[in-house]
Amino acid sequence: MINVPLTQDYRLTTDGTQFIVRERKIVDPTRAPGYKAPKDGSTPPLGEKWVDAGYYGYTATGLSAALDSVRIKAAARGDAETLEELLTAIQTETDRMVQAFNHGEIRDFDVKLAS
Repeated sequence: MINVPLTQDYRLTTDGTQFIVRERKIVDPTRAPGYKAPKDGSTPPLGEKWVDAGYYGYTATGLSAALDSVRIKAAARGDAETLEELLTAIQTETDRMVQAFNHGEIRDFDVKLAS
């Protein structure tokens, strides 16, 4: 099955019947219910886990929707304060993903924002 990194925090996988977007979550053990600090005062290291963030049809349209979801979520994590800044962030994320795909030898791939 595929396991394609799309950004640092998102990857695309499949279970053979659908595309799955997975999101990286940072896990802080000290915030867990019932956590008790060690007597030596040490703190456990942060960890990471990957959780399912969306399921998409196993079609070209489903793949497009999965990619749209990731680029919009990635842009929305930024610090945009106007619609123009948000659209610029989405376009920047789109360009970054296109460059990554093209670098991976996928040719003639282009994504355009709808007007």
